[in-house]
Amino acid sequence: MRRFIFCILPFAFCLLLLTACQQRMAEQPGHRGYEASEFFPHGQGVRPLEAGVVYRGERPASDPMVTGLSAEGQKNKTGDPSGKAAWDEKTAVLPPKGAPDKLDNYVTEFPFEITEADLKRGQQRYNIFCAVCHGASGSGGGKIVERGYLRPPSFHTDPEGKKTDWSTLGETSGLPQGYSRGFFRFGIRVPIKEVPVGYIFQVITWGYGGMPDYATQVPPEDRWRIAAYIRALQLSQGAAVADLPAADKQAAESALKQKPAGKADGHGH
Repeated sequence: MRRFIFCILPFAFCLLLLTACQQRMAEQPGHRGYEASEFFPHGQGVRPLEAGVVYRGERPASDPMVTGLSAEGQKNKTGDPSGKAAWDEKTAVLPPKGAPDKLDNYVTEFPFEITEADLKRGQQRYNIFCAVCHGASGSGGGKIVERGYLRPPSFHTDPEGKKTDWSTLGETSGLPQGYSRGFFRFGIRVPIKEVPVGYIFQVITWGYGGMPDYATQVPPEDRWRIAAYIRALQLSQGAAVADLPAADKQAAESALKQKPAGKADGHGH
């Protein structure tokens, strides 16, 4: 009898385990915030805020700090009172509010004073989120690109004006290196170093082409700091030796003298 009991107990234990192998916990009705649901109004999976509610620290949706748009860029398009029209370049549907169809759509100044500490913070955030594609100098040759991914535009124009943005070679007119692809889609040829700083902020916020948006990962203040650091990169890559501080000017001139004859161009490239 004991031998029989010892034989049957493991078998019974296995049957008990089998009865527990069900996904009852996973099948419980859980309301997830980003999934559609009939539980709350408007088919949302979370309770919507009451009209007029503003959470602590929230900025108005029209604040340039969170949009990068000027008063002109905030205007809804004629024929689109909701400001939500989709744009399709093939069917010429109305471009959305804030689209780069005019330079005046974006602010040209930073919404707060940029200090040296802000630039250092921008450099740190740039190296974390941007350099993998755009490269440490902003030339568009980051490590991700080296592995076959889409090459972003260079932040710097070619001093001789001969290099072309390879991604636009299929267009009827090639785009020079360092020019904005977003404005080019609307027929505007403008170097990235001359676009309003609000546009750089918007691209970081919305993303563009193969670049994802960083609105969730990077808070607005840090997006502005990254934009400031990009401006610093552009200045550093095109700075004339004559404009440098005395110590840096001496170091640059010494380095240029070591270059082969005919290679010195008088710029800090």
